[in-house]
Amino acid sequence: MRMSEPTMHDTRPAACWTDGFRTANGECGAVLYGEPAMEKVVFEAGRSCHPAYEFRISSPGMAAVGGYGRITDSRTGEVTSTWTDGHGTWARRAFASRADQVIAHELLPAPGRTVDTTLSVDTALDGLLGSTRFTTRATVSNGSGYLTLRGVGLSGRGAFGYEGITRVVAFGGSILASGTTLVVIGAARLLLLTKLDRYESSSTGWFFPALRTALAGLDSDYASLFARHTAATPA
Repeated sequence: MRMSEPTMHDTRPAACWTDGFRTANGECGAVLYGEPAMEKVVFEAGRSCHPAYEFRISSPGMAAVGGYGRITDSRTGEVTSTWTDGHGTWARRAFASRADQVIAHELLPAPGRTVDTTLSVDTALDGLLGSTRFTTRATVSNGSGYLTLRGVGLSGRGAFGYEGITRVVAFGGSILASGTTLVVIGAARLLLLTKLDRYESSSTGWFFPALRTALAGLDSDYASLFARHTAATPA
């Protein structure tokens, strides 16, 4: 008889990323933490799960909330968080897909409300090599937003690099690029799809075109992606 899998839960947001809840699939991962008004995701690149950069979800209107809870399902790796305000329950859920090698993150508003947020990246994270140089870019194409980061650095084994691309899909809302940030207005729900890759000095170049093509071709439905992931998860 298969025993039920344990879960991790907490009733307070994590104040630092080392206390966040993690989802990973063996090739990439993400650690979720932060208050509802400033949610943060530390993306991890490669099998070593080295922290690459931080993705920020800024929603200043979330200042007053209650009933906070966060859970990690240890079998599927899905991380969920919920909280309430005067309008009802807001929810977030994310997982690192074994089937599609993508980190899927869905933002769901309270009934009758919308997701209005600013998305950005931050590289001033403990654990990152000080010699790493970063470039970021925000664009909108074919109705989706794309937030891209590329990092180049040095380690004891020589040069290395990694990059991450997040495709932003707003349902019933709009996405605007503003400098190196994406601004989402009036979305009934929001889906973030992120792919990462890493190369060492022996690699021939960047993976950006392949990552961008793979993201554009993915199903933009969280439930469908999660079903594919669970089907590929060992029992």
